[in-house]
This record gives sequence, C-alpha cells and structure tokens, in this order.
Amino acid sequence: MPTKPTLHVPQARLRPAGAADLHQLCALLWHEAVRVYLCDDTILPRDIVEGMLARSDRLDSEQLGLWMIETDRTCVGCAGLQPVGEAAAIDKTIAGGVEPLIALRPEARRQGIATAAIEALASHAKQACGLETLVAAVDVPNEDSHRLMRACAFKEIGQGPGPKHTLVFYERYLDARP
Repeated sequence: MPTKPTLHVPQARLRPAGAADLHQLCALLWHEAVRVYLCDDTILPRDIVEGMLARSDRLDSEQLGLWMIETDRTCVGCAGLQPVGEAAAIDKTIAGGVEPLIALRPEARRQGIATAAIEALASHAKQACGLETLVAAVDVPNEDSHRLMRACAFKEIGQGPGPKHTLVFYERYLDARP
C-alpha cells in the first residue's frame, strides 16, 4: 500500500499525518482562530478528530488525506486533500471533486506557508493522483481563505447555503499557476 510522501516547501514540510498526531491535531482544531470557519466554531469531540486521522489512513492508498505542517519540528498546522464532503450535498457543482484543506495556527499565518502548502498539494494532486481539478468551499466571511484561493489560481464558480454561512465555491484547473 503506497503511502503519501512528505512534501517540502521553502518555509516548512508537510509530513503525512498519523494516529500519533491526535493530540496536536486536536489542539490545532480546537484553537478558536482555527475552528471558527473550519469547524463552524464547534469544538470537535476527540473521537471525531481520531476518525479524521483514521479516514486519512484509509485515503493513503489514493495519495489523499492529511499532512501535518511543521517548521523546525514544530507543528504549525495541517493540510490535506480529501473527497468533497458536506459541501457536495449543498452544491452538486463540486460533488465528486477533491478539495484541499489548510489550517494554520495564527502565529504561522501571513508568512506564505498556506500558499506554498496549497501549491505543493496541487502539484501532488496532479502528479501522484492524476487529478485535473481541485475544488473548494469557503465561508463568505472567511476573507483569508478567499485571498488564499485567489492567490492559488482558484476561480469562483458559484455560491450556496452552508451549515453556518453562505459558501463560495471555487475550482482550479491544475495546469493553472498563480
């Protein structure tokens, strides 16, 4: 069974996440500045986060799942590629697609790490997964994520209701460069 590779970007490395990362992933996802949009401001129960890591392991053979973002051996966030989840039920435009995920601790933001991580994931999605596009769903008030999507050559393709906020849907053809 192939495992996801470690992806290197100038500021950090993206290391495949595993069960041993449960404590770090919980701490990240429970951080108020991270959970506000990523988790619809809900503190996910530990068993749900454990399930996310288990799902990541199951997606490993497809070269999808979660990576922990580390700088100098310090975890500053996580990133991922995953089949579209809840948003697909809301808008069929992105159903069946694969979406990137990115979550950074506040002190790691605005350093280019998120942009570099999305670019590394896009390259991996094209080369290792054979994907032609990525899709994304972003809460309307999440300005940082909208800037990130535009910086990484994602184009808006529609809007629809979300669990807490209206969602903006994006798509990126993987031949596109920012």
